Amino acid sequence: MQTLVQLIVMVFGICTLVFFLIRLIPGDPATAMLGDYATPQAIAALRADLGLDQPLLVQYGRFLGHAVTGDLGASVVTGQPALDQILDSLPASAALALSGLAIAVLLGVPLGIVTARRAGSWTDTLVMIGGLLGISFPVFWLGLVSVLLLAHEIHLFPALGAASSDDLLDQLQHLALPALVLGVSTAAYIARLTRSAMLEALMQEHIRVARAMGVPERRVVYHLALRNAMIPILAIIGVTFALSLGSAILVEAVFSRPGLGSTILKGILARDYQLVQAGVLVLALAVVVVNSLIDVAYLAVDPRLRRA
Repeated sequence: MQTLVQLIVMVFGICTLVFFLIRLIPGDPATAMLGDYATPQAIAALRADLGLDQPLLVQYGRFLGHAVTGDLGASVVTGQPALDQILDSLPASAALALSGLAIAVLLGVPLGIVTARRAGSWTDTLVMIGGLLGISFPVFWLGLVSVLLLAHEIHLFPALGAASSDDLLDQLQHLALPALVLGVSTAAYIARLTRSAMLEALMQEHIRVARAMGVPERRVVYHLALRNAMIPILAIIGVTFALSLGSAILVEAVFSRPGLGSTILKGILARDYQLVQAGVLVLALAVVVVNSLIDVAYLAVDPRLRRA
């Protein structure tokens, strides 16, 4: 029950932030739609039709009332329901974000464990330097370099765009390079924080006792220490998903992929409040849902939390 109440409060807060922050975008949607040469009468009529002539709190109340029923309004550019447009573009972005997160986890967690076992070694130093570089370089820069090297010079992957057919192999080929760029950029966070969690777990008293009793090192690391470190590692993965979802929008722009990012960007340029509101709200809700699932995973990893 407490978790449900927290979700409701978070969704309400997200709706409020989305509504007011979108109004900070400079420009008037009516002027953007009609052009700079539109008459003041035409602009005023369109503003009244869109409800933009009402006080801000009145617009906010109407927005909340419609949002409760799942009605986020119609796009001022296309006239289609904004939520439908966002949901149509969501699968491409979700596939990119989830595949990038999977690559990040598969790279970051093992590297974090290895460096924790060999703290202070050359392996630890090299991985940490690589992680620092991965955090330092922006994801769009990594994307441009990968296009130049892996697509243009070596011709391993398609450079830009998405698959133009329903062929699964073609879709995976177009997804591979963007997902790899996204995964490598976020794996650095997971590797560094996994290393910290494992180092803390390996220094606990029961780990020393297990080693003194002759328990094999592999069992000590992967059964005892890793199990204790799973809570912070899961927390890292939850935070990294939000990072991956945000970075996926930049990756889509670099690789000219259709998806949520390009849809929201078009809405921002057109001052399409309804479309941008729907897009940001869906992104925020996706992060909330994933982090709620991570909270459930905590209970599966450590049953002691159920009594907390």
